[in-house]
Amino acid sequence: MIKDNNGRSMGLKMRVYKENMYNNYPRRILRRLILPGFKLSYHGIADWFLFSLFVLPSYFGIRLGFFDLTGLRFFEVLLLCCICKNSKLRRLFFDLIAECPNKIWIATYLMVVVYTNLIHPSIGTIFYWIMNGVVVLFCVTFLVKYEYGLIAFLNRIKAFTWILCLISPLQMITGTPPFAILDTLGKVSTTSRFGTVRIMGNCTVANGYAMYLMILFPLMCYDWKNRRIDFWKNRGLLILMVFNIFMTGSRLTIGTLLLGFFLCLINLSRNQFYNFIKVMIVIIPVTVMLIYCLKDTSFIQSLLRTFFSAIDEVLNTNYAVKYGADATTLYNSSYYRELLWKHTILGDWLNPLLGRGGNYKFGMYVEGYRIQSIDNFYVGQYITYAWPGVITWLLMSGSFLIQSIKNWIRRKSAFMAVISISIICYFISLWYLDQLQTFPFMMAIFGIEYAFLRESVE
Repeated sequence: MIKDNNGRSMGLKMRVYKENMYNNYPRRILRRLILPGFKLSYHGIADWFLFSLFVLPSYFGIRLGFFDLTGLRFFEVLLLCCICKNSKLRRLFFDLIAECPNKIWIATYLMVVVYTNLIHPSIGTIFYWIMNGVVVLFCVTFLVKYEYGLIAFLNRIKAFTWILCLISPLQMITGTPPFAILDTLGKVSTTSRFGTVRIMGNCTVANGYAMYLMILFPLMCYDWKNRRIDFWKNRGLLILMVFNIFMTGSRLTIGTLLLGFFLCLINLSRNQFYNFIKVMIVIIPVTVMLIYCLKDTSFIQSLLRTFFSAIDEVLNTNYAVKYGADATTLYNSSYYRELLWKHTILGDWLNPLLGRGGNYKFGMYVEGYRIQSIDNFYVGQYITYAWPGVITWLLMSGSFLIQSIKNWIRRKSAFMAVISISIICYFISLWYLDQLQTFPFMMAIFGIEYAFLRESVE
């Protein structure tokens, strides 16, 4: 008979418990070190999946033979394992996929991606669109509907946005992106314009971070408790997001920010609108006077330079030059996009039915310009996947936009309004920039939309 330290006999259950406790002691310590505050379970993995999606940079991971195992992909795999090993969760997850009204367009685009990157071998590109696109979409849908609920999910996004917007501006002091300490894949390179540092947040480039913030901005204008658009609900965070967007130096995002703000403004109730106008009548003059008094400081100069660069792009003026911008640089930045369009989609050197694949290295000399970056997502899709890729991508993404606009108009849903505004601003951004590793965030928005509409139907 086995006895304990006091000489008393131990039952079979107690013996098994103590044996397991001692045998699993290293594992329990490991759990605490890796997941402090969480159990190594489905719920803990779900939290870490969201953190990896919205906060961890895409350059944090391990480089494998044919693709990069980023933090997001690692927690995706763990989350899928947790879902699939539970019969109930597995059934619910595959029901979501089977009942998705957009699945035909998703499958069609994915088919173009697969066959193009098999003909022009690029396995990493196939993994990118599956893991960072399709899997993100359905995992987010699943978590919104069956794990958190919409309000709790949006609260988590709000917390993640606070983290990003508080940490990212530290780059202006240190000169190095704070998230660069996680750069295990060697993708970070700091950028500046006209001598001013452009903050990058958790993205690889400043423009990508600006696009990411603009995806989230409309959501933060939504009061999810009262189900209406309300600028004052998260006003502190919205101001911080606007500050971060200006610090990225992205002219394009200033324009989409104004557009998104205007579209949210016209969806306010009458009382909210009048109250907002009253507050702005006080705030705008005070802000203008403050800027005027500090207009000679380098910080205010950089803000004005970014703002007027966006104005100049639309009105074809040169106000930004007064604040230190180089007119030639700004002109070249705009003109080469025209050359890019003219010599790719309107050119004759590309096969319109079969793209060059994800591994194709683009580059050309036109009229003395060396064009290497494809600052137009739609042009990039044409080069990579030809017309089949462009058309199926538009059908896939456009199907979500059409759904959100229909519910915005028919049901007067404020939440569908902010979802639509987010997608519209993103589509406009893609006309001037590549997706810059931001598509997982937009797929997350698609997932939130699908979960909301499915909940509404049920």
